[in-house]
Amino acid sequence: MAEPKLNLSKRNLILKAAVKVFAQQGYSGCRVADIAEEAGIAYGLIYRYFPSKDDLLIAIFQENTQVYLKKIEQINRDYFDPRDKLRCLVQYIFDNFQKSPDLVKVMTMDIPMLNRFHDEENQKLYELSLEGAAEIVREGQQMGLFSKKITPIMASYMLNGSVEMAIRQYVFRPQRNALNEISIKEATDQILEVIIKGLTPADSKGLKVAPRP
Repeated sequence: MAEPKLNLSKRNLILKAAVKVFAQQGYSGCRVADIAEEAGIAYGLIYRYFPSKDDLLIAIFQENTQVYLKKIEQINRDYFDPRDKLRCLVQYIFDNFQKSPDLVKVMTMDIPMLNRFHDEENQKLYELSLEGAAEIVREGQQMGLFSKKITPIMASYMLNGSVEMAIRQYVFRPQRNALNEISIKEATDQILEVIIKGLTPADSKGLKVAPRP
């Protein structure tokens, strides 16, 4: 007897509910039953789609990382200047935080703590996401815009690390966070100012951070 087809909209409903519950209660502090209640479905139905709570969290990571990789592809198609590309990438991450703070919180806080995140398959996907910014830096080096003294993947670590740390402050210190005094655009500008100036060759003149597209 053939397996019954799974309902994609139901699966997405479960994932959406899981993101909300994980963000509010923490991954270790919630139960699958809490997710079922948030989704408004029977407890046992979740197991038709996801064998465990770990599988839910990994699915959130994998699917949203794939979305991020597609966004990088789009940015590479739409923009020529690597500085514009880096700006769009940072802006996209910050915009996502504003639109879906629960999702960004789960991606930033919960997923790295899961043992399965460090499995080979998931680490390869994570490395691909880091390689996206590294490839943009590599392109800028080939165009003479960025110094070749800096390893592209190290530049990606610094860029992604800066954005992640800023978002962590929004998450952990929403009331006492100095970042609340500046806009997302200003945060983007300041991160790009530091990163792009650091990437600019010492003997270059007149190279400025590309304006926001």
